[in-house]
Amino acid sequence: MNFLRRLQPRERLFVIAAGVAILVTVLYLVVIDPLLKHTATLDRQIVNAQRQLQELYTAQQDYLRLKNVIDRINTQMKQQQKNFAIFSRLEEVARQTGVQNKIQSMKPTISPPNEAYKEESVEIKMEGVTLEQLIPYLHQVENSPQVLKIKRLDIKPRNDNRQILTVTFRVSVFTLKEETS
Repeated sequence: MNFLRRLQPRERLFVIAAGVAILVTVLYLVVIDPLLKHTATLDRQIVNAQRQLQELYTAQQDYLRLKNVIDRINTQMKQQQKNFAIFSRLEEVARQTGVQNKIQSMKPTISPPNEAYKEESVEIKMEGVTLEQLIPYLHQVENSPQVLKIKRLDIKPRNDNRQILTVTFRVSVFTLKEETS
């Protein structure tokens, strides 16, 4: 303090102002600036976390929707007859829709194994069928009480009459595998 007393009032004012300026600069560099940077980083992290939370919520909704579909299909498969014959059902639908005489062949096909479901497939070939005859048949197959799905559909019009079709498709029935406990 003796140092300040020896200075002129004007010099004393400059020294005190310089000291305050240095103190404010050091305070800003050591405390305030790092605090502001940390706050900005936290703000970015909050925005990212909110975005990730929204993505997680969307994924949860998708999961619940798909789980509902799977549960509904599993319930449908559990209610399905144990001795269900896919050939009989496809022939019955053909009689109901009037296309039984259009079916040229029905042959079983091999399906790849699955952990949870057993799949039995039949490849059907129809000739001389119109689109108006085919659609009700396919609709009834897809909306059957059994879990029948059309997996592959190949439609070719005849060269002489584009309204007459040759159709080949695969129908699969799914059943739950027996649980081994």
